[in-house]
Amino acid sequence: MTGGSVLTIKRRLLLSHLAVILLGAGALGAYMYWAVSNQMLDAVAQRLLDNVRLVESALSLDDIRALGDRADSSAGDRIAGRLRAAVRLNADLASAYVVEPLGDSQRVLATSVADGRGGPDFLSFEEVGMLRGGIDRAVVSDIRSAASERAELTAFAPIGAAPHAYVVGVRLNADSLQRSLNLLRLSTLGAILFGVLLALVLSRLLAEQLQRRIRALGERCRALAAGEPSPTGQPPIGDEFDRVIADFDATAQRLREASAQREAALTALTQANAQLESRVEERTRAIEDATHQLKSEIENRLQVEALLAEAALTDGLTGLLNRRAMLEMLVQAVMASRGNGGFSMILADVDHFKHINDQHGHGIGDQVLAAVARELELLQGDNRHAARWGGEEFFILLPNTTLMEACRRAEELRVRIERMVTPVRGLRVTVSLGVAEIQPGEVLDDCLKRCDQALYRAKDAGRNAVVAARGNVFATI
Repeated sequence: MTGGSVLTIKRRLLLSHLAVILLGAGALGAYMYWAVSNQMLDAVAQRLLDNVRLVESALSLDDIRALGDRADSSAGDRIAGRLRAAVRLNADLASAYVVEPLGDSQRVLATSVADGRGGPDFLSFEEVGMLRGGIDRAVVSDIRSAASERAELTAFAPIGAAPHAYVVGVRLNADSLQRSLNLLRLSTLGAILFGVLLALVLSRLLAEQLQRRIRALGERCRALAAGEPSPTGQPPIGDEFDRVIADFDATAQRLREASAQREAALTALTQANAQLESRVEERTRAIEDATHQLKSEIENRLQVEALLAEAALTDGLTGLLNRRAMLEMLVQAVMASRGNGGFSMILADVDHFKHINDQHGHGIGDQVLAAVARELELLQGDNRHAARWGGEEFFILLPNTTLMEACRRAEELRVRIERMVTPVRGLRVTVSLGVAEIQPGEVLDDCLKRCDQALYRAKDAGRNAVVAARGNVFATI
C-alpha cells in the first residue's frame, strides 16, 4: 500500500461521510424548517386573531353606531384614538380600522392612520372578498400566501349582531412576518452548518484512525509476501482491528510452517509421482481398449433394445402407438390427475372399412388406414397421443382438455378425413367419432365404455358424425 493510495482511501472516506452528512443534514434541516415555520406561521395567525379580538373588546358599539349614523361627530375621534392606541401597543401591527358592510359594498368608518378615515381604495381585494363572504366570527387571511407574497396579513372580528353588524380589522406588518421567517432560516442554516462542521471533524479523526489500522495491516501483508517476519512493536489500538492484526499474525505464522511442510512433501510427492505416472500410462492404455470394446457392445445392445421397445409399443402399419401402449398412457394419465379428471378421449372408426377392403383390396385398405393415421398425427402435432386401437379403430388421448374442446377437435378431425386425398380416385373416406371426458373419481373402464357407446351412437346416427357422452347423456355434434 503506497502513500498515494492511503490518501485516496482517506479522501474517499471524507467524501462519503460528507455526502451522507449533507444528505442527512439537508433533509433534517428542511424538515425542521418546514415544521417550525408552519408552527410559527400558525402562532402568528393565532396572535393576530387575539389582537383583533382585543381591539374589538376595546371598542364601544354605541360609538360605532353613532359614527355610522352620523349622530355623534366626536364618536369618530374616540374610535380612531382607540385604534391608534392598539397599534402603538403592538409594534407588529401596521394599521387597524372599522368597516361597515353594506351589501355588495362597504364603508370604512375609522382607521388608525393619521386622518382617521380610509379612502375608497383603503381595503385590498382580498379584504373585500373576506367581507363579502360574511363575517360571523373572527377570521384571518391566508398567512402562508401572505408570507410567500411578502404582503400584509389581515384579521377580522365582528362587532355587534346582524343585520347591523360592524367589522373591526387589523393588519400585520409584512416586514415583521418576513423578519421572523428570515431569523428562522438563518437559525436553521446555522444549525445545519454547525452539524456539518462537527461531523467533518469527527469524520477526519475516524479516517485517520482507520488509516493507521490499514497501514499496519499493509506492512504485515508486505512482510508475508516477501517471506520476512511480521513487524513488531506496534502499539495496540484497542478495537476490532487489533484482533484482526493478531489473527493475521497467527495465520501468517501457520502459513510459513505449512509452506515448509509443503516443500518437503512436494519433493517426496514428485519422486512418487514419477513412478506412478509410468504405471498409470500402462493401465490407462489397457482400460481405454477395454472401455472402447465395452462401449461398442453397450451401444449395439441399446439399439436393439430401443428397436424392440419401439416395436412393442408401435403399430407396424400406421406408426402410431398400439393399444397396449395407449392403455399404459391412460393409466398414467389417471394416476397423474389423482382421480380429479383432467383429460378427454376420442374413439374413431373408419366407416364401411370392410366394404373398402372387399371392393379395392386389402392393400388399398392399409393405405387408407395409414392416411387416417397421418391426419391424426397432424392433429396431434408433436405429442404422441394417438394410437391404433384395433382394426379400423383409432384412439386419441387429449390431456388437460375439456369435453367441449375435445368435441371441437373431433369435428376438426372428421372434416379433415372427409376431405383428405385417398389412394383411389373417387374413393371417399369418413369416420365416426365418440367423445368422452373422464369425471372426477370415475373408473377408467367406465369412461372407455361411455366413449365406445358414443361411437356406436354415431354409427347408428348415419356415420360420419361426432357424438359426445356427458354422463349418461349423448349428444350429436
